[in-house]
Amino acid sequence: MANLNKDADRLVRCPVCGVKYRLSETLVLAEEKTKSVLHLTCKKCGTAALIFVSTGKFGIASFRIITDLNRQEARKLFRGEAISTDQVIEVHQFLKNFKGGINDFI
Repeated sequence: MANLNKDADRLVRCPVCGVKYRLSETLVLAEEKTKSVLHLTCKKCGTAALIFVSTGKFGIASFRIITDLNRQEARKLFRGEAISTDQVIEVHQFLKNFKGGINDFI
């Protein structure tokens, strides 16, 4: 149980400076019955993080990644449309047939 509390405490603290996040500054990006995605920004060092939490029959799983997305960018990204299979195939075909160098690509 001590390890569980230690892990939960790490999740609510900035991974860079260790300051505890303010719940009032939490942005919920996605929320479903068994999973949530949160965006948090540290009030001290400004580091932003995305936190993914999901629940299942074996318990709660969560992970956090540091991001350069600010709140508005994260909100826009999560409200956008998903990439379709056709779009993935289109990009694959383009890259497969592309003959130029990196400068031509850019």
